[in-house]
Amino acid sequence: MELKIISAEEKEVEFEIVGGEYTIAELLTSRLNDKKEVEFASYRIAHPLVANPRIYVRVSSGKALSLISETLDELKDEVAAFREALGKGK
Repeated sequence: MELKIISAEEKEVEFEIVGGEYTIAELLTSRLNDKKEVEFASYRIAHPLVANPRIYVRVSSGKALSLISETLDELKDEVAAFREALGKGK
């Protein structure tokens, strides 16, 4: 998967997840909206068969790109822990 930045300012970012789908977009925006610094995080997909999810994030404090990066790292760690737990269940 690749992130394509559409626009980026300190407090607002819009990007596309190339090769992404509803699942990752929903998970990421949900986690971002749980953070107190986030004023708004949402996604849209123009057409589910041909379009990539486009995510928009606006923060009240800090830098939007940094917060997105931190959230992606948190999700990555959770997935790794889940994979490890699945491996122990063999």
